Amino acid sequence: MEEWGAVAMEEKEAKVRELFVKMLEDAAKYAKQEKYYAEDMKDFHEVVQWKFGSIRGYQIFDETEYSFKIDEEAEDPTLVLGCTDLDLAYQFLNDEISHWPAFGMTKFLVGVKGPDGTLKEKKIGKVTGFAPGNAPTTTSAKENAPGKQRSVSARLVRIPAFRPIFERTYDPENSNDVRIPINESLGTYENQLIPLAVLEYFINKASHVYIFSMCPCRSLANCQNYDQSLGCMALGKGALRMNTFGRIGTKEEALERSRRAVVAGLLPSLGRVKSDTIVYRALPEQGDLMHICFCCPCCCVEAHGKDSPRYLREWHQKMEGVSVTVDENLCNGCERCLEVCIYGGMEVIDHVAVIDRKGQNRCRGCGRCERVCPTGAITITIEEDGVDRMIARLESHVDVT
Repeated sequence: MEEWGAVAMEEKEAKVRELFVKMLEDAAKYAKQEKYYAEDMKDFHEVVQWKFGSIRGYQIFDETEYSFKIDEEAEDPTLVLGCTDLDLAYQFLNDEISHWPAFGMTKFLVGVKGPDGTLKEKKIGKVTGFAPGNAPTTTSAKENAPGKQRSVSARLVRIPAFRPIFERTYDPENSNDVRIPINESLGTYENQLIPLAVLEYFINKASHVYIFSMCPCRSLANCQNYDQSLGCMALGKGALRMNTFGRIGTKEEALERSRRAVVAGLLPSLGRVKSDTIVYRALPEQGDLMHICFCCPCCCVEAHGKDSPRYLREWHQKMEGVSVTVDENLCNGCERCLEVCIYGGMEVIDHVAVIDRKGQNRCRGCGRCERVCPTGAITITIEEDGVDRMIARLESHVDVT
C-alpha cells in the first residue's frame, strides 16, 4: 500500500474501476461454478448498488439468476454498498481486508431500504452487528418467502465479493465446534448428564479458565427469557490473551456456571472458533483456546446460520452419533419445532415435520425440537460411543492443556 499511496488520483480511480469490473464479472463465474450456489441463493433477491467514489455499477441476484451493469445506477436498489475513499475501495476490491471485525471499523458504507422505502446509509460496523430480533421466531414457508427481511450480515454473506473476508474470519477449515443437547432422553455419560460430563472433562483438563461477566448475545439483545449473566467461558493457554468481557477464573466457578446454565435450559456449544478468537482479541489463533457458549433460542448469534451459505455452515458439527427423527403418525403439524430451530433444519410439509428434507446438512442435533414437541413425535437418540467420538474430534482441533 506504500506505493499505492503515491499513485495519482486519476490512476487510483482507473485501477479501482478495473478491480470493480473484475469483481462484477467474477460473480458471474461464481454463479456458474460454485457447487452449492442454487442452495445458497434460495429465496435470495437483492439489487445491490455499488458506489466507489464516482464509480458506479450494480448487481442483481435473483436466486440462481445473476446479472450486472457497469457505469449505471439501479432504479430501486435493496442494498447500497461502497465508500468515497478510493484507498479503502482498493483494499476491499483487492482482497486486502484481514477479517470482518477489521472491516467493520472502516468507513465502508451500507444503505438499507427501510419499511418506508427510503435508503438509510450507515457505516458498515453500525448495521451488521448483533441486534435484538436477529433470532427467528419461525422458519416456516411464509418466513422464507421472497422479500423476507434478513439482517444485513446474513444478506452480505451470500454476495460473492464478501466471501474471502468471511472465510478468513470464520476459518471453516480449522474451526470446529459442536452443540451438546441437554435432553434427558439421551441418558447419561459416566453417570452424569451428558453436557455436564463433557464440560467437566474439558474444564478439569484446562490450564486456564476465562469467565465472561455476561453473555454478549443476551446482553446486546436485552434478553428477557434467560439470565444474561450466564455468559461464555474459554479454556486453555489462549485464555491468557483475552482481555475483554471478563476475567481469569477458577475451575470451580466454571463447573458451577456449567451446572446453572444446563439447569436453566441453555445449550452448551464448545470447540475451536476462529471468529470468537478475533472478536475477543485473543490472537494469534494457535489452537490453544476452546470457547464455550451457553445458547438460548431467542438471542443466539447462530440464528444467522439458517441464512448462511454452506461454506459458513460446515464447521458447525452435529454431535457424533446423534440422530433426530419424526414419527409421522404422531406429528400434528403444530410448528412448535420450527419456532425453536435456529438452524433452518426443520420444515413442515403437508402438516408433518421433516428434518433436512433435501440433505442440506442444516440440523445440528441440538434437541430443542424434541423438548417442545407436544405429541412426542420427535425423538433424539445417541449411539453408545458418541460422546467419546465427539471428545476425540474436539481434541484433534483444540488443546486446552
